[in-house]
Amino acid sequence: MAIYKKSIIIFLFFTFFNYCFSQDVIELNDSNFENLTQLSSGNTTGSWFIKFYAPWCSHCKAMSKTWAQLATELKGKINVAKIDVTLNSKTRKRFKIEGFPTLLYFKNGKMYDYKNHDRSLEAFKNFVLETYKNARASEPPKPLNYMDILKDFLNETFQNIDRIYKYAFPSLAVLVSVSFLTGSIFSLILLKFCCMKSGASKVAKKKD
Repeated sequence: MAIYKKSIIIFLFFTFFNYCFSQDVIELNDSNFENLTQLSSGNTTGSWFIKFYAPWCSHCKAMSKTWAQLATELKGKINVAKIDVTLNSKTRKRFKIEGFPTLLYFKNGKMYDYKNHDRSLEAFKNFVLETYKNARASEPPKPLNYMDILKDFLNETFQNIDRIYKYAFPSLAVLVSVSFLTGSIFSLILLKFCCMKSGASKVAKKKD
């Protein structure tokens, strides 16, 4: 009984510990992204290290605890955040996120891509405090405007049409061909059967 109680206490402690850690990671979405980060106005809210992730990504899940620890250790110095791009397509399209996790560091109006496969706490801290200087700096993309969204929508529509034409149309053509061939064979069999029946009737009449 004592061991059982001790196990429950340890479980609750670690649950509370992880909860406290996770609270330091800022949750971003399409609605609050620009308002909180101020990327287009030069990072007026400070530096941001953001994890662009997908919930099903195993690598994203594996680094969750480390990311939470990083947020706690850098609290008040650097904003550590995350955004689920499967639910926030506008931000995904803005930054052209294709792989998961994508880790981007924003400082003084510049963007730095973390490409190191080392996803340890020390590696992350070292990057945002020092080694980001060795990475190529680029300008953060501007928020998508209505024309960008419309253009993106049209591109996706035409891509879908193209995919339908490439994959569905040949399948449809095969289906039509098979149906036509099957129908033709069935018609020939039916015609032959009718002719045989008609011939048999004529022979019977002649005998009469």
